[in-house]
Amino acid sequence: MKNPVRRSVFLILIGGLCLVSMVKAEYSFFLIDNFESGKAEKWYRFGNVAMVVERNPSLEAGVKDTIADSCGDYSLKLTGQADHWYAGGIGADLYADASPFSRFQMDVYGNGARGKIKVEVFDDDNKNFSLEQDPTKDWVATKDDKWVAEVPVLGKGFTRVSIPFTAFKLENPGSGDGIWNPDHKDGSGGVLKVQFVLLTDQATGEVGANIDNILLTY
Repeated sequence: MKNPVRRSVFLILIGGLCLVSMVKAEYSFFLIDNFESGKAEKWYRFGNVAMVVERNPSLEAGVKDTIADSCGDYSLKLTGQADHWYAGGIGADLYADASPFSRFQMDVYGNGARGKIKVEVFDDDNKNFSLEQDPTKDWVATKDDKWVAEVPVLGKGFTRVSIPFTAFKLENPGSGDGIWNPDHKDGSGGVLKVQFVLLTDQATGEVGANIDNILLTY
C-alpha cells in the first residue's frame, strides 16, 4: 500500500474499528466488585454474618482451573451462624442502569458448610433513587420491587453462577409495579441495591462461602 492517501484512510478505518471494539468491551459487563483492592468498603452487613476479604487458595501445581484463575488474588469470605435457617447477609448500593444486561453473575467458593445464598435485587419504581423499607415488618421494601433467586453453596472450589434476570422471582407483590424495569428512565435509580443472604439447609447451623467477580452481564 504505497499510496499515502490510501494508507491514511486504511489506518483511520482500522483505528475506528479498534475504538468500536474497545467501547463494546467496556460495556459488556457492569462490575459490582472483585475485591482485588483487598477491601470491602462498599458493603454493609446485617444479621449474624461476618465478612472479611482474604487471599484465594493457591491452585495445585499442574491443575488448570479457568474460573479460579479469573478470581485473582482476593475474594470476600462470608460466615454465619443460622437461627431458623437465616444467618444474615451483606448488601451494597448500586443505582445502576442494568437495562443493557440480561443476567447476574458471580463466583462462589464453598467451605464445606452446606446452605445457599439468596440473591436479592431491588429496582426503583417510584423514581426517587431511594429504597423505602418498613423496619417493623422485617425491613420489607414498601415502594419498590424486590427480586430474588437462590444459589446453592457447593463444595470446595469456585463455581461460576450465572442467573438470567428472567429467573428472578418477585418477592413483594403489590409494593412496586411488579415489572422488571432496571433502567434510568424518567429519573429512576434503576437497580438500587443488591443483597446476599446466607441460609442453611437445616434450622440451625453454620453456613459460609467466598464470593467474587460479582457483575451484571449479557
